[in-house]
Amino acid sequence: MAYQSLRLEYLQIPPVSRAYTTACVLTTAAVQLELITPFQLYFNPELIFKHFQVLQLDTYIFSWKTYFPINLVE
Repeated sequence: MAYQSLRLEYLQIPPVSRAYTTACVLTTAAVQLELITPFQLYFNPELIFKHFQVLQLDTYIFSWKTYFPINLVE
C-alpha cells in the first residue's frame, strides 16, 4: 500500500523534474556501488581530445583551481 502511494506521488512530479531526479538518484547509486567513479563522470578525455570539446577541459581545470587555489604571487 505504501509503495502505491509513493508511486502516485512520484508520478505527480512534472516530467522534466522527474527525469532529472531519477538521473541524479541513478548516478548516485552507480557511484556508491562503485560502477563508475566521480572522475569518470567529470573528465572524459575522448570527448575533449577526439571531439574537441575544449569547454569540458576548461571546466575541469577551473573547478580544480576553485578547490585547490594556487597563489602565484607571494
